[in-house]
Amino acid sequence: MVDEKDESLKARAAGRATEGAMDITHSDNANPKVKAPPAQDRWFDTQLSRMYADLASDPLPKDMLALIQQLKKPTS
Repeated sequence: MVDEKDESLKARAAGRATEGAMDITHSDNANPKVKAPPAQDRWFDTQLSRMYADLASDPLPKDMLALIQQLKKPTS
């Protein structure tokens, strides 16, 4: 019983994740030459910029810095 409830909640959450004001219906007959409306382009650009800013502001892990330092060392 609990498993059935968990599965139904997951299915509902997945359905909500795909719903949104900026969703475009997809079909096999979609024309690749048709551009998205300007509002959708702005929304996408804003979301992409936010994601990039979050990633770019994170510090590099110490392991990654150590690897970069090893790459900078001249090999003989």
